[in-house]
Amino acid sequence: MKFVAISLGILASLSYIGSVDAKPTVEYCSYYISLQMTNLYQTGTTGSFISRCSQDYFRKGISAGFINFSTARGDALEVIKTFQKSSNYAGEFDQYIDVLEKYANTGSGSTEGLDGYCNAWKKACENPDFFSAQSQVNYSWYSKRSKQYADMFGLKYGISRAVLYDTAVSNDVYTNGTCLGLVLAATNAQFSRNTYGNSGSTLKINGYDVDEMIWLARLLEMRLAMNDEWDVQNVNAFLDAIDQGEYDWYPSFNNFLGPGGKRYNLNCNALM
Repeated sequence: MKFVAISLGILASLSYIGSVDAKPTVEYCSYYISLQMTNLYQTGTTGSFISRCSQDYFRKGISAGFINFSTARGDALEVIKTFQKSSNYAGEFDQYIDVLEKYANTGSGSTEGLDGYCNAWKKACENPDFFSAQSQVNYSWYSKRSKQYADMFGLKYGISRAVLYDTAVSNDVYTNGTCLGLVLAATNAQFSRNTYGNSGSTLKINGYDVDEMIWLARLLEMRLAMNDEWDVQNVNAFLDAIDQGEYDWYPSFNNFLGPGGKRYNLNCNALM
């Protein structure tokens, strides 16, 4: 069985945040669209290439799966450990576990000892439980944590929640010098007075009133300043959306600026 670039990976991820009703909420819809957007910049498609696997020349190591689970960051190891709990696990990754744990613990981008790893990954993708493992880790590491931050700050708009999710996937959440938590802290440190705008949503940052879109644009600029090598296209796409006034994505976001300047119309029709 060969998995292709379809929305199943995204839908599987949605299953971990609750049941999807016949008519999805704004939160479900914006989350679904944010997954498509992040996939565009991670893999070049709005679908889910769960079997893709290659050397990662930006972050180093090997990245695989529908959001580029990394051997250097440790989320790939977490996917494999989740998969190992399945009764259908056939030992595809047994020979790599020690090396993967070493690289995850040190953040090493080395690929030594990982010969054949991509073949094992692609073979595992024939098993639906491996599909589920990727979705579970995407939710627990990135979707859930970015949503917690979004709720804590009282973010109103789909674009803001999508930026936090994309930042989590691109920069990690807790474990490195440009992670989501540090980007948020650096952004909030920029506000020492009331900063009003026209978005229709006001946040409380350091005790001050701050317009949500002004805050979000500042976060994107901070993210770009902290690691511009692989973030330029993502950040420019979100800034472009702010300029278009595309804040609340329900039931669609048209004219999204994708890789290479191509425009995409994204929606949550698959959930309807």
